[in-house]
Amino acid sequence: MKPKEQIGAYQMSFLLFTFMTGSSIVNIPGPLIAYASHGAWISLLLALAAGAAMLGCVLLLHRMYPRQSLIEVSKAVMGRWPTVLIAIPFLWFQFHMAGGIVLDIGLFMKSTMLRQTPLVIFSLSIFIVVALTVRSGLETMSRMFVMPMFLVIAFVFLIVLLLAGDYDITGLQPVMPDGMKPILLGAYFTYGFPYAELILFSMLLPYVRSQEHRLLAKGMYAALLLNGFCLLCVTLCTILVLGPMASELKYSMFVVAQTVDMMEVIQRIESVMGFSLIANSFMKASITVFVLKETFCKLFEFREDKLLVFPLTMACFLFSMLFISKGEARWVNAVTVLHPLEATVCYLLPLLLVTTAASFRKKLS
Repeated sequence: MKPKEQIGAYQMSFLLFTFMTGSSIVNIPGPLIAYASHGAWISLLLALAAGAAMLGCVLLLHRMYPRQSLIEVSKAVMGRWPTVLIAIPFLWFQFHMAGGIVLDIGLFMKSTMLRQTPLVIFSLSIFIVVALTVRSGLETMSRMFVMPMFLVIAFVFLIVLLLAGDYDITGLQPVMPDGMKPILLGAYFTYGFPYAELILFSMLLPYVRSQEHRLLAKGMYAALLLNGFCLLCVTLCTILVLGPMASELKYSMFVVAQTVDMMEVIQRIESVMGFSLIANSFMKASITVFVLKETFCKLFEFREDKLLVFPLTMACFLFSMLFISKGEARWVNAVTVLHPLEATVCYLLPLLLVTTAASFRKKLS
């Protein structure tokens, strides 16, 4: 069924860039460097290649069924009950993602800026804004995210340029001191966050205007490559400035921003990175909750989709509080170790099953 709202192919591509860059531009460098050390940039390239393959699969499914989302295609080619079975982990991981993205904002603020403020205040405030944003619709979101995302990218690259004089090229050598295993572990981590998550866009592509479908693949791949370039820049910047210490810091780009000091005039601009994390995470959480709402509506054929926004957002908030109640260390382990495996089971496998079934169905017909 064709959605009431329609957006352009390049607007959808921009949403993909926003979603993929999101909180990853601040959160990726530290853990990635801890895994892959000086070869972190190689891990990024490997994960980017895996992301491009997954995007190709999403676009292939969209070309075969341009007016249907992943859930709708699954119902058409596999039936209702098999769709329900694959939708259960698909939905669960969306709750996990939305709760985790907002939780990360709260943990960042509590550990760096507002240490005495209860975590629940941050999470609840962000989720209220997310719910209001999702209710405004995808067309509004695609327009309102342009300026914040532009400012975030401008701020990040300003920091990268201001620190150019502090770069130590020897920090990139040796490239693979411990062989390929750390590189592959880094690629595994980055594949799960953020590249496997792009599969959620299989629920959003029917919103693209039919007359612009021919532009979609070009725009989506451009968005993916631009995301890879941004992550590569911040990761290399972190390695070149912090050296071995980068692997010990969770929010390494925030620490990198603290080192900016030009003639005692440009100082203490780490708040810019704080703004970047909050704005990016808010936008990514909004897109995730929107997809969550779409999945529920398509699975249960619920037409009044806006009525679901606040209940689903509240459920995501409760998920985030449940995560942190088990301890921050357990949460960090879930993100860095289990997240890629869960993304494979909950996102990649359903996509591959539906795409394979749809391809056979097309050949037989």
